[in-house]
This record gives sequence, structure tokens and C-alpha cells, in this order.
Amino acid sequence: MPKYDVKITVVKNFSPEDVFGKKFLKPSGTEIKSCGFKVGDEYIVGDTGDMPENFCHHAWYGIYKKVNFIQFGGSFDDWAGEGVDYGVCPDGIRPVVFKIERAEK
Repeated sequence: MPKYDVKITVVKNFSPEDVFGKKFLKPSGTEIKSCGFKVGDEYIVGDTGDMPENFCHHAWYGIYKKVNFIQFGGSFDDWAGEGVDYGVCPDGIRPVVFKIERAEK
């Protein structure tokens, strides 16, 4: 079975203000800011399927199954297009949306 490279692109980075309409504070009083992803950031998952360097472990946990599905040729053609899907980091305070697509070699 062929295994493809997969490109992950950040398409939306929500701040706590986007989610709650106000700043979000930890119990210590420290403000939680948006995570470090920037819209347009791109990462490549090679055919080993390893998490890209400098990628967030929590985000990887949230999208890995979709990455793996596309990496092995899966597709929801009538949903997001051939070899394309979208996934989200499960951080409920500052979620990030990713476009996950089969990369051309």
C-alpha cells in the first residue's frame, strides 16, 4: 500500500477572546494567550508518519488519525476534496484548525 507525505497548514488560530469573548485567566491569575501557531504555518509529515519538528504534542494528538488516514490514501472526496480533510487541536481554550492534505512528491 502506498504511503504519502502529508502537508499540514494552519488555517485558523483562535484566541481565548474568540472562544469566550474575554481574556481567560489561570487560577493563578496568569493570562492564557493564543498558542504559538500562526495562520499559514506549514508542516510536512514524511512517510515515517512522525510528528513534525516543533509541532505541538496536544495538536498532534488531535489530528494524528486524520493525518494517518490521508497518508495511507484515504479521502473524503465529497466532503473537503480528494486527499484533503480538516482537523482541530483539542485545546478548548485556544483551538487551532488545520488543513491536512496529501502532498505532491
